[in-house]
Amino acid sequence: MLRRAAVTAVLVSAAVGCGDTRDTDMSSDVAVVDVRATGCGPRARLGVGTAIDDGLIVTAAHVVAGADSIAVTSLDGSPGDATVVFIDDDLDVAALRTDLDVGAPLELRLEPVVADTPASLTLPARGDRDAHTFDVEIVRPVNIRTTDIYLDDDVDRHGVEVAATVEPGDSGAMVVVDGRGAGIIWARSTIDGDRAWTVDIPEILRDPVSRAALVDEIDPGACP
Repeated sequence: MLRRAAVTAVLVSAAVGCGDTRDTDMSSDVAVVDVRATGCGPRARLGVGTAIDDGLIVTAAHVVAGADSIAVTSLDGSPGDATVVFIDDDLDVAALRTDLDVGAPLELRLEPVVADTPASLTLPARGDRDAHTFDVEIVRPVNIRTTDIYLDDDVDRHGVEVAATVEPGDSGAMVVVDGRGAGIIWARSTIDGDRAWTVDIPEILRDPVSRAALVDEIDPGACP
């Protein structure tokens, strides 16, 4: 387990950009979107989302909490709007609904992930960056004692430590193992430039029946 002081220091919006890049010309059927949330300051907060059901996108909660409006853009550049239908301040996980066709939903991994497992991340185009997929590696499963997104309460987050360089801007990117989603990036290390952490997808989003019922817009809460 990591020291709480170290983990608190990495609670920042994250953009991943390390490993061997491949598939630079991403197909539009890859279910990854650029997320931009406005309403908590003069600039939009940026994140990455992944479709896990028809019209249902999972991302990091701190990207969309308190947002007045949320815009999503598919890998082929098509724009759309989204609303928050689920948010967990403790786990830093949110789900969005959109009418935008973002491609076939990604299946979620149900089995535990073990250490030294190869994985991948897909990021959307942003600025002068093309959409791309690159290889990362699962270092080990972890249970991190940290705080909720408002820094109010102590919480536990189960997930994995990932060998990946993380920078501000792409929180919510899905780590994929054997073609299935294994968790989303929520934090980076400010000590080791080649470390990031994911949180497991909560049960309500892993269960097909429960997540299909998430259709109504909810209050996204306060700005973190």
